Amino acid sequence: MARRIPGISLSALLIGGYLTLGLYVAMRGWLVLPPHLLLRVGYLGLAAACVFGYPAARKWQERNPSSLADSAVLLTSLWIPSVLYLFLGITLWDLLRLLPGFARFEASLLPPWASALGLVGLVVLLLLKGSANARRVEIRRLDLSIDTSTASSSAPPPLTIALASDLHITGTFGAKRLVRILEAIRRTEPDLILLPGDLVDAPSEVLEKAGVGPLFRSLRAPLGVFACVGNHEYYCGADGVVTFLEKNGISVLRDRCVEVGGFLRIAGREDRAKTVLGDGRPRRPLRQILEKTNPCLPLLVLDHRPSALDEATDCGAALLVCGHTHDGQFWPLNYVVARLFPLAYGYERRGKTHFVVTRGAGTWGPPVRIGQCSEIVRITLRLSAG
Repeated sequence: MARRIPGISLSALLIGGYLTLGLYVAMRGWLVLPPHLLLRVGYLGLAAACVFGYPAARKWQERNPSSLADSAVLLTSLWIPSVLYLFLGITLWDLLRLLPGFARFEASLLPPWASALGLVGLVVLLLLKGSANARRVEIRRLDLSIDTSTASSSAPPPLTIALASDLHITGTFGAKRLVRILEAIRRTEPDLILLPGDLVDAPSEVLEKAGVGPLFRSLRAPLGVFACVGNHEYYCGADGVVTFLEKNGISVLRDRCVEVGGFLRIAGREDRAKTVLGDGRPRRPLRQILEKTNPCLPLLVLDHRPSALDEATDCGAALLVCGHTHDGQFWPLNYVVARLFPLAYGYERRGKTHFVVTRGAGTWGPPVRIGQCSEIVRITLRLSAG
C-alpha cells in the first residue's frame, strides 16, 4: 500500500507544479524565438494569457454565463495539460541530446524552431485524444457481497447502485456534460444513486441561470439519490449549492445518516474543506454520526476524499465510496496521486469493508483525460447472511 505524503494537499501540489512548469516551459520557448521585438512582445503576451487566462475566463463565465464565455473557459483550460506535456517533451528531447551524435544531427538538419513546432503539434494531437476520452463515460462493473445479520429469506434482492463522483458542473458548458452523465447513469438502471462530492463547480446562482436544475431533477432511483459535499462545493458556497441540489431532488447528507428502504443505512460525510472554508469546525466523527441509527442495518458511507478508510472500517461500514482523486486525470499524474492517498483509485477490501474510489464522471478544468476515460461505477450489492 502506498504511503501518504504528510502535510501536502493535492490542490497545493497541482498549483505549485503548474506554476513551476509553466515558468520553465515559457523560458525554454523564449530561447528558441528569433530576436525580433514584436515577436517577443507577442510571445510574452501569449504566455501571460496561457497562465492567467483560465481563472479570468472562469470569473467571466460565473458572472455572465454564455456560449462565448464557455468557449473562453474551454480554450484557456487547455493550457493546464499542455504545460505538463510540453515539459515532458522538452525533457525527453534534452535526454536525446545526450546521445552521441544527436546534437550534430539536430544542428545540421533541423532549424532551431523545428523541434519546438513539432512538440507543439504532438501536444495538440494528444489534447484531441484526451478530449475524446473525457467525453466517453465508461460504465465499470463491480459485484460485491456484504454480510448482514438481517439477511434472511425475505432479504431484498441484489441492489444496483450507480456511483458517479466529480461531475464538476459549471455553466451552460457544464449542462452539456451533465446530459451525457445522466444518460450513462440511466443505462445502469439503478435502484440507488450515490454521488460522493464535487457535483458542481459554480455558485448556485450561476447554476440556476444555466438551467441545470431540471437536469438534476430528472435523476431518479427507487431508493433515492444521495450525495455528500466535496471541496469544490465549498469553493462555490456550500450552503447555497446544497440548497440548490436538494431543491432539485438530491438528498445531500452533511455528517448525517439516514435509513433507506428499512434495510440499509446511508451516511454522508462533510468534506475536510469545512474547517477552512466553512464554519471552522472539524467534521463530526463517523461513530458520532451513527449514534442514533440501527447498528443491525448494513452501512454505506459517502466520503469525498479517500483518506478515512480506517475510520470507516472501525465503524463497521459495509461499503465506502469516494472520488476526488480523478486518478490523476493526466498521465503520469496518477502515480503522484497514488502517493497521496491510501487508495487513490479502484477497489479494495479490508475485513468486511469494501472500498470503491472512482476517477469521476466529469473532469476538473479542461475537459481532457490522458490515459483514461471518465467513468460511472455500477455496483451490484448482494446481501447475504453473516
